[in-house]
Amino acid sequence: MSISSILFFLLVGLFVVDADLAMQKKTEVKMLLELANHHATFAVDPVLKTEGVIDLLEDEAMDRFEERMNQNGGYHRELQTFVPANNSVTTDSLVFTRYYIDFRAWRQDLDIYLRYNGKSLSQDRLVPGASRPEGGRLHITVVTEEGEELRLAPKTMVGPSHVVVAFVDESPFLPLLPGHSFPVVSVEELKH
Repeated sequence: MSISSILFFLLVGLFVVDADLAMQKKTEVKMLLELANHHATFAVDPVLKTEGVIDLLEDEAMDRFEERMNQNGGYHRELQTFVPANNSVTTDSLVFTRYYIDFRAWRQDLDIYLRYNGKSLSQDRLVPGASRPEGGRLHITVVTEEGEELRLAPKTMVGPSHVVVAFVDESPFLPLLPGHSFPVVSVEELKH
């Protein structure tokens, strides 16, 4: 076997390892978001709850979200970014945005368009759609710096919901490999 063949197989192996690491990171970031968002959705307004209205206290929800991201993943928040610690899943920061779908709007379809500019993730536009008695469908599209549209799998809401979308833009395992960029979403119904 020639040296060029060995180098070729080594390079292919590095691509496979790098892709596997990216998939593991995507799964772990998704799990972190789900756990943190679940904790956030317990921040329900106690006064309105006694009247039968489930509504989110958004500042408390973000505090609870941040607390879990720190406990479970070692991340701390700086504005709209979660900065990793040495033992976090990602080596680069996670930018995120959130949206609350309240008790008046959860039965209506909603398309959320987000824009990632390399440093932040922001809402581009919200497009309401048809109403459905069983719960609206949520479609999320992230437009990257290059103009690529990344569509996340649609979700069906079953009640007032807290939506958090993070964008992972991770450096490669080795400098000669391409980086990995992908959005991750968590949609959690408010806890009664």
